Amino acid sequence: MKIAAVLVAAGTSSRMGGQNKMLLPWAESTVVSGSLNELANSNVSEIVVVTGRDAQKIEAEINRQQLTRTRTIYNPDFGKGLTTSIQTGIGAIKQADAVMVCMADMPLLQAQDYQWLIDQFSIQEKSIQVPYFGQQRANPVIFGQRHFQEILNHQSMNGCSGVVQQNPDLVVRVQVQTNRFIQDIDSPEDYQKLKDAFK
Repeated sequence: MKIAAVLVAAGTSSRMGGQNKMLLPWAESTVVSGSLNELANSNVSEIVVVTGRDAQKIEAEINRQQLTRTRTIYNPDFGKGLTTSIQTGIGAIKQADAVMVCMADMPLLQAQDYQWLIDQFSIQEKSIQVPYFGQQRANPVIFGQRHFQEILNHQSMNGCSGVVQQNPDLVVRVQVQTNRFIQDIDSPEDYQKLKDAFK
């Protein structure tokens, strides 16, 4: 089964006090590079990184890593909302049985975390897989190919939760064992908290 990944790195970072969270230092590189490196070490068939704000700088970061199976695509509508970036990424997937929608502001996620989700989806009969940490919905979510067009047609701008809600019989919940699946960067305080957790 070919499971591709869309890595969304296109947001406006509106709560970061002017900084683009994707380009903040992380380990030996940046937040976006750290997230991409871990994702690339899983068995995804291809990775489409969707850029928006500071697209050229982010693309330069990604090109510096010289990763195979990875390419970038610019979303000119990134300011309208998350959904447009997911749609841009899915529209650029060449061939896949499913797509894992990943957020580049979750640099604590490790290759083994992504791989575990891929392995779980591969043995499911359902076509949407949503991770949960306890009662809290987590990321990334995997959508089977049958939902690609539905996502491309989706009108709500806050992501694909509406697609999940519209297909309750096709959704499987998987329980994850680490809070890495719910740790993202929205504010400078989040960034500091994740940096402290990473040490």
